Amino acid sequence: MAKSLIPLDQLRPPEGLATGIDVIDDFLLWKGIPKGDLTLLSGKPGTGATSLWLQAAVQVQQQKKWVAWVNSDWELLPSALVSKKINLQKLLVVKKPEESSQLFWVLQEMISSGLFEMIGCHLQESCLKLHQLQKLKKMARTYQVALVIMSSSRSWPSQSLFSLVIDCQGDFFTIRRAAHRPTPFTIPGGLIYEDLMSQFKASSRSLLR
Repeated sequence: MAKSLIPLDQLRPPEGLATGIDVIDDFLLWKGIPKGDLTLLSGKPGTGATSLWLQAAVQVQQQKKWVAWVNSDWELLPSALVSKKINLQKLLVVKKPEESSQLFWVLQEMISSGLFEMIGCHLQESCLKLHQLQKLKKMARTYQVALVIMSSSRSWPSQSLFSLVIDCQGDFFTIRRAAHRPTPFTIPGGLIYEDLMSQFKASSRSLLR
C-alpha cells in the first residue's frame, strides 16, 4: 500500500507565473504562464500578444525577479514600457542578433544564466529549427525559466512542443493548448482589457500615495 502512495510534492500543480489577468490565470493549471516550459502567443501586431507578456512581466517584477526581452523585427517601445509600469531596473533588453543563427545561442545563454524568471521574444516560425526548440524546452525545464515566444504566424508546425498556446486576436483570445484543460477556450477581449485597466489603475493609485 505504501509503495502506491504518491509523494505530496508530486500532487502539487506545476509552477506558473501569474499574468495578472484573472480570467486567464484562473483557467490555467499553472495559474499563469508555465515555468520551465515554452509558451507561444500568436497574433498580428496590435492584437494583445506583447501586452499580455508585459503584464506578466510586471507580476514577475513585483516578486523582485528579473525578466528579459530579445529584440527582433519587433522591439519593445519605450511608451509601452512606461504605460505598463515596467520596472526598467529589472528588465534586460538584448539587441537584435546580427544573424538569425546567433539567436539560438543568445537564448541558450540567457536561459542557462539563471538570472531570469521569464524571457520573451518575437519570432517567425523559420527562425528556429525543431531540434533547437527541443533543446530550448529542455533547458527551460532544467533552469525553471518561462520562455515565451510571440509570433504573427499561427501555423507553427512544432506547436506540440509548447505547453501553452494562446491565439491573440484583439476582440478575443483563444487558449488553443493548455495542459489538463479543455481547449480551445475563447475569452472575449473585453474581459482581458478590463483586467488590464484595473491593474493599470491600481498601479497608478499606488504611485500617488
